[in-house]
Amino acid sequence: MKGIEIINIFESLYPKKLAYEWDNVGQQVGSLQKNIENILLTLDLTNEVIEEAIENEIELIIVHHPLIFSPLKSVNTDTYKGKLIEKLLKNDITLYVAHTNFDISNSGMNKILADMLGLRNQVIIDYTTEDEGLGRIGEIDEINMNTAIDFVKSTYKVKNARFIGDMTKSVSKIAISGGSGSSNIYNAKKMGADLYVTGDLSYHYAHDVLSIGLNALDIGHNIEKFFVYELKNILKDAGISSNILISKIDTEPYKFV
Repeated sequence: MKGIEIINIFESLYPKKLAYEWDNVGQQVGSLQKNIENILLTLDLTNEVIEEAIENEIELIIVHHPLIFSPLKSVNTDTYKGKLIEKLLKNDITLYVAHTNFDISNSGMNKILADMLGLRNQVIIDYTTEDEGLGRIGEIDEINMNTAIDFVKSTYKVKNARFIGDMTKSVSKIAISGGSGSSNIYNAKKMGADLYVTGDLSYHYAHDVLSIGLNALDIGHNIEKFFVYELKNILKDAGISSNILISKIDTEPYKFV
């Protein structure tokens, strides 16, 4: 398929207009005016991911986190980012970013993560359009907090997490927001979440969580990596005939010591 055909299908599912104004989504490096036989899906773009793409003869990488966020004043190939751009161009690999538009879409990140937990009667936490937005809240059969934490960690294959709140509480309603969900702590509390699952909660936001009586579990930003499996199925069902590969590179930057 032509690259532009693939992206037209992709953007019918995840329109760029859904993205926040501060975000930078869409085509970032390379051309879409070429045939694409192999697509690679990944959470982050690293040198190792590009090496993997070269090895697998990838023509298009679809990544969640933008390589280019702020406007570039130059492409200095002595810098890490410049080297990545150079390597993409030299190997004729196109880079396409789906970030907050993918988070917000009803078939995007937060729906995928909520479905992994089996949340019933899901409701969007923060609407950004009439029927789409960030985060999901839904119901589970009532369990104690320890069991709920173990369930979340097991679902996303997380060995370590940071808990804020009251371990004696029971859980029947879970809210989740992929990535850094600090902005949704008040909405999660207002909507009756017994446990709010997200990543990158700062020290000061953790105190805010305590002050409003919310229970929160910080499981890190990298759990978003699970989106690739469902996205592959969604794109195939939408009619993309190119081969779709899932990156095997672990882009988690943290090691617990």
